[in-house]
Amino acid sequence: MDGLSEAIGEELAELAGLVLVNETLGTTLQRVADLAVRAIPACDAAGVSFSEQGRVETAAVSGPLVTRVDEHQYATGQGPCLETLSTGEPTRSPSMGAETRWPAFTLLAAAEGVISALSIPLVFGDGSAGALNLYSRVESFTEHDQEIGLGFAAPASAAVANARAYAKAQELIEQLEQALQSRDVIGQAKGIIRARQGCSDVEAFDLLRSISQHRNVKLRDIAQAIVDSPDTALDSG
Repeated sequence: MDGLSEAIGEELAELAGLVLVNETLGTTLQRVADLAVRAIPACDAAGVSFSEQGRVETAAVSGPLVTRVDEHQYATGQGPCLETLSTGEPTRSPSMGAETRWPAFTLLAAAEGVISALSIPLVFGDGSAGALNLYSRVESFTEHDQEIGLGFAAPASAAVANARAYAKAQELIEQLEQALQSRDVIGQAKGIIRARQGCSDVEAFDLLRSISQHRNVKLRDIAQAIVDSPDTALDSG
């Protein structure tokens, strides 16, 4: 990781290999953005953008400047972040005043006080793409800054990929838990209906479904109402 301080390098390595027990995706993204400001000499502000299914959004920023400048890119459909997401290559603009590639964006970025911009691709390995967007209000990004950014990108990508995988796994666990809870509640409700109606399991489920459709209420919610208050829920059905 040539050009990075030892402390920054160690912190990035820790991020990339972290077992994300207490590290959320949002926290990891924020750490990547803040580290970029510390690691890259010309950088005053940094953020991470994702592109998924044709939609680009900013997921973390080191400050409000990044949010505003990124929004200018999305609104105009042009700028270094969008170019990097499209090409998979780093995009550097040493001088907004001399930039000719993105005239609409350049005017808006200059109005925000940005004099130089650099976007570095992030690779996650799951078909999605990302970019580390760097902005400067004081000095131009150089080739040296770009080299440091590229050295920063690999561990940063690994850290974000780990956090994204962990977040998706947690979401799946929550969905499974909700499904199991729903099945348990529906089973309890069917048992109550069978006891009251003297009917079969299939008939109890048909009645439960009929009440759900009649009231236009989700099946699980009807089942929960029957479990909580059988007399009220069934008598009003």
